[in-house]
Amino acid sequence: MSGENGDGAIEGDVVDDTDVAGETRLARRWRSLDRGWQALCLGLAIVAIHLVVYPV
Repeated sequence: MSGENGDGAIEGDVVDDTDVAGETRLARRWRSLDRGWQALCLGLAIVAIHLVVYPV
């Protein structure tokens, strides 16, 4: 096997997307978080939206 994915990246290589045009500061901060913190923030946002839509 050649070790290449469909996008041309070799497995194990880190892809650096810091030069993406139109990127916002929020998007850069979101990507810099660990997946655990992303999951926590997403979960808290879902709970907050649920409380707004379905008040207790």
